Amino acid sequence: MNKRVGNPALITPAYEDRGLYKKPPTELVVELIPKFGKNSRKDVIIKGMVQNGVEVDVIFAGRRKKQVDELVKLLGRKWDQANDAAHEGMKKPKRKDVRVPTRIQGSWRTRIVEDDEEWYARQYQLMVARWAFMSESGEFRSFGEPPFTDVSSLKGSAKS
Repeated sequence: MNKRVGNPALITPAYEDRGLYKKPPTELVVELIPKFGKNSRKDVIIKGMVQNGVEVDVIFAGRRKKQVDELVKLLGRKWDQANDAAHEGMKKPKRKDVRVPTRIQGSWRTRIVEDDEEWYARQYQLMVARWAFMSESGEFRSFGEPPFTDVSSLKGSAKS
């Protein structure tokens, strides 16, 4: 069943957030690594490390994906710097060695994926609502907004 809204102008922040944040929000620090891409909806996906070295997909979706450029560029610069240092005699870095600690408010979701041996595995994704990190100049940078939770306004946007 296709639940897509025909006219993108009808997608309000409340409607969008209801689709993205189905579980209660959480706040944690994720060490983002310079390994990123996009999905079919053009959401920005960045790999991140959480406790015990667990790798998760950190997803910047909807209206928030427009604000993630600065973070993506910072990760790219840090990766380039690490590779430049490797040319000067140091060993080539691994992507997991280059990290940007980022405070994230968002909601967890899981995906069931099949691995190479046809076993099913649970993959964790963090849908980002707000994020903050320290820029290269030492400035604290903050982006996004809390998930929209006003239930009364959701009723009108779901009818369209």
